[in-house]
Amino acid sequence: MSSRASVTEAAPRPGGAAAAGTSAILLATAPTDDGEPAAALACEDTTVLERLLAQLRDLGVGHATVITRPGWEDGLAARLGDAADVRPSPDAAADLRAIATVARGAGGDIVVLSGEIVTQREALAGLLADPRIATGILTGGGRRSALTFRVRTVRGKVMSAASPYHSVKDPTIGFLGVLKVAAADRGGLATAAERLAGLLEPAPDPAWMEELHRKGLQWRVRLATAKARGLVDEGEPEKEGPLERELPEEEPIPAEEVPLDADQEAKLRRRFTVAHEDVPSLLLVGLVRGGTHVSSTHLRRLFWSRPFSRDGVERAAGQILGYDEQKVLLDSAVKPSDGFFTTFFVSPYSKYIARWAARRGWTPNAVTVLSLGMGALAAAAFATGERWGLVAGALLLQASFTTDCVDGQLARFTRQFSRLGAWLDSTFDRTKEYAVFAGLAIGGTQMGQHVWLLAGAALTLQTVRHTVDFCYATVQHQVIGAASQPPLEQVRDVARRRARGAPPRPPRPLTPRRRLRRGLRSWHRFDEWDWVVWGKKAIAFPIGERFAAISLTAALFTPRVTFIVLLAWGGAAAVYQILGRILRSLA
Repeated sequence: MSSRASVTEAAPRPGGAAAAGTSAILLATAPTDDGEPAAALACEDTTVLERLLAQLRDLGVGHATVITRPGWEDGLAARLGDAADVRPSPDAAADLRAIATVARGAGGDIVVLSGEIVTQREALAGLLADPRIATGILTGGGRRSALTFRVRTVRGKVMSAASPYHSVKDPTIGFLGVLKVAAADRGGLATAAERLAGLLEPAPDPAWMEELHRKGLQWRVRLATAKARGLVDEGEPEKEGPLERELPEEEPIPAEEVPLDADQEAKLRRRFTVAHEDVPSLLLVGLVRGGTHVSSTHLRRLFWSRPFSRDGVERAAGQILGYDEQKVLLDSAVKPSDGFFTTFFVSPYSKYIARWAARRGWTPNAVTVLSLGMGALAAAAFATGERWGLVAGALLLQASFTTDCVDGQLARFTRQFSRLGAWLDSTFDRTKEYAVFAGLAIGGTQMGQHVWLLAGAALTLQTVRHTVDFCYATVQHQVIGAASQPPLEQVRDVARRRARGAPPRPPRPLTPRRRLRRGLRSWHRFDEWDWVVWGKKAIAFPIGERFAAISLTAALFTPRVTFIVLLAWGGAAAVYQILGRILRSLA
């Protein structure tokens, strides 16, 4: 959360700029049914490709290279002029070698993306202008439109990625065709591109083609499902919701059982054509399996589409006009993983305070310091031991917590991130909480209560909980970082359990570890109900619930009651969390 950027009141512009020296490689290789580049389709007052290049320039991308098919380069070069260097390339293998050549050259970060994407500037800024992401991808959840391949992420790191020829077990999100590679990882990008080019020539391995055929069966089923539901499958914007189930690998649905009409068959043929040349997804698989740390950033609720027809572009252009970008960014500034009290009683109004602060040029660090000051005043008011002081302290503590929520929302809304800001936010939270404990203990003494022992116990309990949280997260990151990757030639990210048509294996013995895994899976099935999810979050006693409990009990009762509630609820939360982490570690 740095003070690098400010936002004017008249027209706030949250997104920042890419790192200095960033260049872009756009792949304008997907054809329309007329045999023209889909990236050259008219969109608004320009073309899809020119619109995308303008957004990249606005984000500070200096040089752009457009890779396209022979016969298309003259038309694209005439339209783009000096905006990009247009290079013809006959196939995906040649595309990869061209990317490797660019990556081997000196320079800064590289952005590789499909040239047919219709999205909003802020969607690209979420990846390009975020200094926390060195090498990363743009992702989106829910039902995807044409040709978005899935990935599995853990704590923001891409653990496995799919391509036309690779599959992922238990995917969590979709890759939206935008890949940013840090300058330090350019060598890894070049190596991955060269290896993939060698594997595609003279023809992909039969196992790769078998995987592409399996995906074709999935596309056939999805096209039929979309038709039955009255959905427009191509050019459809982001839809939030669960990912569709993959077809079983061992027993795919025969193609003849899913008939399509002529229009749908044309869409299916187009998908196969585009899939053969989906270079960004192949590069992502190459980087991940090559050991490069790839992060992810979410599209949030912004617009994204990748149309391949004039009708698709027209739909996308009409739909994007109906998006209130500022409102979407403001709603997305609220953390989706906050606790119950924060989500329902603070964030509905704190995000508007964040927008107000952004329009006046406030920085997240300044808001964090203001929150600390309010917390100190709350502790001082509690220390008076007077009823008015306890009520004032409760109000000030809630104001401090609201301000603490505002600093994070302001950082996400304006994309002003820094390591200093993250450290200040975490440290000041602990400082405020422990200062309030001290203020309540002093106030209790003023009231004739002996609460120092309770205060010390509450402080110790909370310190232990914070230590366990940080240590567990550190170990999790170490485990994630040490995860091994399969070779690039292997289709699946895990070994196939049995060959197609082979008889099923005999059931494995039900060991204690397997019983534990089944029990945890059964426990997580309850997460389908929202009230269960919110209940679990409340049991964990996060900071919003803790500050609410402090404010309510201090204002209505006495510091002794406050510490008893903190110890009882905090103790139950500690047992719940530690037991859960032990069971997950054993499983």
